[in-house]
Amino acid sequence: MTEHDLIKKEEDLDVYQELRKHLDEFPVGFPATKSGVEIRLLKYLFTPDEAKLATRLGYKYESISSIYERSKDLVASNDELKQILDAMVSKGSIHCKTIEGERHYADAALAVGMYEYQVNRLQRELLENMSQYAEEGFGLELFGYGISQFRTIPVEESVTQEQYLPTYEELRKVIENTPGPISIVNCICRQAHALNDEPCKVTSRQETCMGFEHFAQLYIDEGWGRSINKEEALEILRKNEEEGLILQSQNAKLPGFICSCCGDCCGILTGVKDFPNPAQLLTPRYNAEIDPELCVGCGTCIERCQMDAIKSRKEISKVNIKRCIGCGNCVTICPEEAIQLVKKEGAAVPPENEEKMLEKILEAKEKIKGKK
Repeated sequence: MTEHDLIKKEEDLDVYQELRKHLDEFPVGFPATKSGVEIRLLKYLFTPDEAKLATRLGYKYESISSIYERSKDLVASNDELKQILDAMVSKGSIHCKTIEGERHYADAALAVGMYEYQVNRLQRELLENMSQYAEEGFGLELFGYGISQFRTIPVEESVTQEQYLPTYEELRKVIENTPGPISIVNCICRQAHALNDEPCKVTSRQETCMGFEHFAQLYIDEGWGRSINKEEALEILRKNEEEGLILQSQNAKLPGFICSCCGDCCGILTGVKDFPNPAQLLTPRYNAEIDPELCVGCGTCIERCQMDAIKSRKEISKVNIKRCIGCGNCVTICPEEAIQLVKKEGAAVPPENEEKMLEKILEAKEKIKGKK
């Protein structure tokens, strides 16, 4: 390797370090590790030139003209900037949405964002680095600030008529109220497990995750998913509920997505299951409660639970509320109707939309880091 090559290699490394620091300032950051696995991920997702340009973007969406004002030293024109940014969107390394007919761009978090955008083109290299990074630093970044990007939508049949369900928790109304479009997408977590010869034990279907509005449009435009109507969406979600999948939406009243997750493939659920108190990390609004007078100890609910939240005690099932995330799957299959969902006291109301959610996460992050 020549001296020029060594200098170029060092310059490229500096660019990726700069991008990592830039991304780490956002609501869901990009913390450093001793191994440097986070730099390998950035190299996988960005060329050096793309990495440098990404440092000129924020986590909030901006127009081409706005971004160009900060990028004149890197590109010659708005047209050149748009061409490069569109290529980065197609690679799944940044966000994009259309506002009043014009594309706007933003840096994406690793998750939910860059990783999910690799659907249908996963490589073992990415999976290995993601797994290592989750263990060394990113897992804490996802759940360490007390406000989750995700919330559980309970199975509709699990909630009695006596219980008041706000619109944002009533699945049918979530679908009916979205202005569209709606996309259906393969579950990237099941794709990852299939790549490692570990097929899902809960469902054989991969088309289970949905996007709404700009998330949906991006997946449709880039060919990562397909467009469906509201009736198709409700039917797919009905099948997902039947199979016992957990509906995890973006933690906002107007969610950008609903994923249908399982406890053996989902990167989020499998991650939090390793902790003794998953409910603290996902902050659910409900938990299951079993009437010991009605329970006959058949074990159906234990088999159904994706979170290992139900155990048998003296031939009666009992819920560990520290592990229960309030999905309601156990309620719908109990033959004795011995289980109900109970609303948690002081359950937090989700932010209005994605932008408000990210602002809330960033506020909590800055508060916690300010105390250190």
